[in-house]
Order: sequence, then structure tokens, then C-alpha cells
Amino acid sequence: GVSLLGPKGELHAVRSKAVLLATGGLGQVYRETTNPGVATGDGVAMAFRAGAEVADMEFVQFHPTALYLKKAPRFLLSEALRGEGAYLRNAETLRFMPKYHEMAELAPRDVVARAIVHELEVCRMAEPVVYLDLTHLDAGHVQARFPRIYATCMKYNVDITTDLIPVRPAAHYAMGGVRTDLDGRTSLPGLYAAGEAAGTGVHGANRLASNSLLEGLVYGARAGIAMREEQGNPGTARPKKSADSAKSAAAKTVAKTASSPGHHPAEAEGLIHSVQLLMWKNAGIVRDGRRLREAVAELEEWQESLPPRTSRRACEAVNLHQVATLIARSALAREESRGAHYRTDFPLRNDARYQKHSVLSKSGVRFE
Repeated sequence: GVSLLGPKGELHAVRSKAVLLATGGLGQVYRETTNPGVATGDGVAMAFRAGAEVADMEFVQFHPTALYLKKAPRFLLSEALRGEGAYLRNAETLRFMPKYHEMAELAPRDVVARAIVHELEVCRMAEPVVYLDLTHLDAGHVQARFPRIYATCMKYNVDITTDLIPVRPAAHYAMGGVRTDLDGRTSLPGLYAAGEAAGTGVHGANRLASNSLLEGLVYGARAGIAMREEQGNPGTARPKKSADSAKSAAAKTVAKTASSPGHHPAEAEGLIHSVQLLMWKNAGIVRDGRRLREAVAELEEWQESLPPRTSRRACEAVNLHQVATLIARSALAREESRGAHYRTDFPLRNDARYQKHSVLSKSGVRFE
């Protein structure tokens, strides 16, 4: 079953014959993300701590064009804008994608994201950005075709029909997750996962847009059916511990957690901020072995001072730390470049060794 955290930090044990993780993504592990604040990788972290295998954690998709304004969320500006004919321009307002790929702005997302990173690196602006340019397109058509994007940008005084839109890449989707079969079963009996939290293998190394709907809707339904068929009806429940023993176990967990050295919410926020900065710098769009090893070492050092899980934010901080560790270790183990995983020290694909899924358990990373 699960332990539920109450408003005062108390735990409530809820026993069940099966548990389905549908906790969504993990984009908050990075400083820049299109994901909502709740995307803290909780399901993946909980499953790994419980002993389940996770897969393909190194494959995190970075969307190349997220709105970049200081007081605005990283709002996703769909690649459909580039499909409609939008150009990408650097700080000097020059188009740059043709020199990186023959398909220019229509190149795969990972190629566009890396091209933007390079343009940002050579830019001399204090706060470097590139721009998405739709000003050469018919204004009425743009407004009708992209009403939500138009309205959202107007909230921040950016008229996409007349203004250049400042953009940067941002973490967007996790291709990996808790390793499952085609019916959502994990490596732990009674534990299932579906949606972005699951590592179904359906995405490969680089997600195609609508495959996320497949992963949530189709695999979620399959997992639900499998749970019902395998675990039986409510009347056939397995023997459970008594309510008193469940409360006792929860009480022991609270006591153990509360006895840790003094921590408060600010320390959880500090850990989250540190993890996000470290991952963006060392395990982001462009990676290499040295920086990945540094990330793993830093994360291992922080392990000794994690806050006790007595609040929602503390739980999220611990889970983000766990997910960051899984990503960094998997990325370090895959000594090649494939899909969304790009390493400058291993820039080519190595099908002989790595045309396989990475599987990470308590014993380490393996490929199969």
C-alpha cells in the first residue's frame, strides 16, 4: 500500500492489493522547464526506493522554444509555430538554423535545442536569448491558428504577430521512468505505473509528440485492466495487517523522521534550487563525462543532509534529489549520443554496445 502524509507531518498507512503510479513527469529537476510545479518525479523516486527497476532515465526531452521572460513561466511555444513558417534568430537577429541542419527550423527537437545552446554560448548579452520570429506571417492567420499562444504572450506584452519572441530551451518530457511491461507491471509484484512516470519503451530515445497520449491513455487503461484481473475483486482481498499494526508502523516512521537533525522548509527549497542548478549545468542538453561525474559526486555528498520527509515540500526535495541521481548515473553510463542524450565526449551512436535500454536498480546500471 502507501503511506499518506497528513497536514501536520503525520503518516497514515493505507494497505491495498495493488498500487498504480500515475504521478506524471520530473521536469522540476531542472532549472528551466515547461512542466508544472507538481512534476517532481515522485512516483519514480518512490518506486526506486521500494526496490523497483527504472529505465532510460538519461533520455529527457528538452523543448527548444519556451517563452523566456523574467517574470513569466516557461510557457511552451509549440513546434507547430516553426511548422507554420516561424524563423529562429540569434541575438543579432540573424537566422541560424540553416547552418546546423538541412531542415533548418524543422530539424528534430534535440538538434534545434543544441543549436540554440550553442548560439547562447557565443552570445555576448548578459541574459542571452534567441528569438522566434513570426512577423513575416499573416497576422490574422497567426491569431486564428494559435489563439492560446497569442493570448498568453499578450499577457506579458509580447505580440507574436509584430514582436520577436525571446525563447530558450527547457526540460519538457521524460522518456524513461519506472520500468514496466505492456500492461503497466513493474518489477515489484502489485506495483504498476502508467503515463509519464512509466518507462514503457514506447518513446525510444526521443519522444514523438502524440506518443505521450498513448503512454497515458492506452497504457493507463491496460494497467487498470491488469490490476483488476490479477488482483481480483475487493471481496477476495489478501490478509492484511491489523489497523493497529499499520498505525504503529506509520508512527515509527514519523518518529524516525522527526528525530533527524533540525530542518525547516527553507532547507528543502535550498536543496531543490541546488539540484535544479546542478542538473541544468551538468546533466542538461549537452553533457560530458567530467560534468556528469561531478554531478554524481555532488548528489552523493548531499545525500547525508536530506531533510526529513515531514512536509510535502520536503518530500518533493528528497524525490527530486533521487531522480537527479538516477538521471546523472544513467547518463554517465551511456557512453554514446542517442536521441535526446548527447555527450560531447561520445558524439556518435554506438549500436553495438548501446542499442539497448538502460535499466537501473539498487545494484547499478545495466543495458539490455
